[in-house]
Amino acid sequence: MDDLRSEIRAAFEKEQSGHAPASAMRSDIVDAVAAQGRPSRNFQWVAAVAAILLAILVVVGLMSTRFAPRASVPATTPKPTSAIGEYGPPPPGVNLLYARDPEHPTWLISYDWSGNPRGTIKLDGAIGSVGMAPDGQEFAVGYGAKGGSGELLDRLGKPIPGTGAIAGKAGPIWADDNRHTCGVSLDAQTLDWTFVTLSPGEKVKSVAVIAHEPVAGGQTGLRLAACSVRNDQAILVRTTIASPTEMWVVRVSDGTVLSHNTFSESIANVIASRDGTLIAENSTKSGGLVGPTTPNTIIRRVSDRSVVATLDPSLGVLAFGSNGSSVLVTTSPWIGQQAIHLAVLDFRSGYVLWRYDGPETLGTYLAEPGITGPGFAIGLKEITGTDDPLSDVVIVGGKGETKLTGRYNLVW
Repeated sequence: MDDLRSEIRAAFEKEQSGHAPASAMRSDIVDAVAAQGRPSRNFQWVAAVAAILLAILVVVGLMSTRFAPRASVPATTPKPTSAIGEYGPPPPGVNLLYARDPEHPTWLISYDWSGNPRGTIKLDGAIGSVGMAPDGQEFAVGYGAKGGSGELLDRLGKPIPGTGAIAGKAGPIWADDNRHTCGVSLDAQTLDWTFVTLSPGEKVKSVAVIAHEPVAGGQTGLRLAACSVRNDQAILVRTTIASPTEMWVVRVSDGTVLSHNTFSESIANVIASRDGTLIAENSTKSGGLVGPTTPNTIIRRVSDRSVVATLDPSLGVLAFGSNGSSVLVTTSPWIGQQAIHLAVLDFRSGYVLWRYDGPETLGTYLAEPGITGPGFAIGLKEITGTDDPLSDVVIVGGKGETKLTGRYNLVW
């Protein structure tokens, strides 16, 4: 009952606000009562009548409010949500990083270098393992895997018609234009190492014989350290019993040997910038070996072998940044299934831009192409004692680091 009274009172006040009584109503009532000449106590009867009239007005107001037509309110429809990994076609002309969708093994999910998902590619299930170009705008089948065909795919994962394939144990690499691929092949009969290139839509081009293998099945090999289509320059390194011994600089267009050098001191390995202008000769100490004389890690200019920077022997260069002054390095020997110690530094000043000291080990890494900043994408693996295909991803840039949520099976 109390609730009903409150409701009636509230409704009355609402109705009264919109229908104020006539201005002469009060005076008319007073005059009528005065004309009857009744004593003042009869004002109680007037009050009772007024209360009854007001109650009637309130009831009528409530009925009119409840039965009046109301504006229709559309039902709320949940917005359709995309399935996991459904991000539409990847954008052209944007540097992208690719990982396999954990729910769909033949799907590739792209992320930009700010960590945002940007697209989904649904591969033909028969294609198999793929590796992306550094800018994420092209793919090669089987790169980094044994027995890969080396065929090229376009940015949507479709085979490029008329394209040949580079295969072989030496491992093809992407040129700095992110379209061509380069490799070396060994003729089993002549034991000649031939420098080869592949352009989308064309057949494999045998450019020139670079070196000869002294003994079949020997402990030597030839690999490409860099292939720059833009500078028309490739760098090839011979390794003998796991140590670099020779280096050739050749023209990509015709295979002309521009220079040939041998390494007089023992070094761990040779890393080249993608444009073929710089190399790092990593100290044996960076690889965990210490001899009677342990040279520093040296960064040289390829054109004249002049020293650009001298780094501590404990530092081992993994990759050059696209800005020409930053490097991703190990700060202690990289030993499998142990915590990795990394840094990104400006090799000319020695300034450390970023560092990492475990608890994970190193999976894979990539320098962002075509930028002026020190951009690197780094895959870090949990130390489990097993071959875990999933990695955590850290993107290092000029403004710090970005960590992707989740773990990924990377294709770079």
